[in-house]
Amino acid sequence: MILTTKSDEVWIVESEEVTDDLIGSNVIVEGVVAGMDRLRADWIGAGSHLS
Repeated sequence: MILTTKSDEVWIVESEEVTDDLIGSNVIVEGVVAGMDRLRADWIGAGSHLS
């Protein structure tokens, strides 16, 4: 999965969870940085719609 932040940073998210239902949504990812552009996710969930 590819994650784009509000500041236009792009991260590749590595996860064992199936997260297809979150594609196109605001999300919260908890985990650790696993490389220059990679996050190893421990948890991924729907985020709020804050603007």
